[in-house]
Amino acid sequence: MNIAKVRVKQVATQAINKAITDQVAHKSEADKLIDWKMNADGKVSGFMLNYAEHISITSETVQTVQAALSEIKHIPEHIPIGHALGSAIISSFGPTVPVKFEPVGATKVELNTRERGAGINMVLVEVYIRVVAEVSIIIPFDTEPEVVETEIPISYLLVVGDVPMYYYDGTGKPVGDSAAQAPNISVPLQQGAGGVTAKPGESEGGAADEGALPGEPSAAGGHSNGDSSQGSSSIQLQSE
Repeated sequence: MNIAKVRVKQVATQAINKAITDQVAHKSEADKLIDWKMNADGKVSGFMLNYAEHISITSETVQTVQAALSEIKHIPEHIPIGHALGSAIISSFGPTVPVKFEPVGATKVELNTRERGAGINMVLVEVYIRVVAEVSIIIPFDTEPEVVETEIPISYLLVVGDVPMYYYDGTGKPVGDSAAQAPNISVPLQQGAGGVTAKPGESEGGAADEGALPGEPSAAGGHSNGDSSQGSSSIQLQSE
């Protein structure tokens, strides 16, 4: 039964994907699916799915999936009788037996979106269809239900926002056209091997050892030239 389940799931998934892909290719109206929202300055502030188009795509997809499953149920599939009997010894021997399947239950179709960052000021939105269909696998000795689940992307949207004046990289340094106007921030020191305190990204054996605190041993040995007139170590970190 296991090999029958795998084969039926493979055939059903391929048929569903092809049917929906052909439907989207011939009746693609993804531009009507999205309603863009603008702010007072005429810039994109968000979007929402068009409910009417959403329902239309969902209903058409349900019909397409059901038609695809009805067609492929007549495709002849055969497995060795040893597989049908569940015997590991004779699994590859003996005559083959037919495998059929019937769609059972209702086909569920969901139209969803997911987002991921595509840069400092961009978001990539994927619109996809999730299909869940239940079929019944039939062999001469057994019948077992199986769930077929697949996802098919139908559209991608790139939402571009305003470019920030500046941003901070992983070391706490401002980057951008207005980086000079960015306020300074203190990067926390990290405890390295052997108790040596170093800045993020600084090697523990660096010759400069700018992260060593006044009066404490440096990574190269000896002591740093701390001066009480320069204030506390926290003030020195902020001025760097």
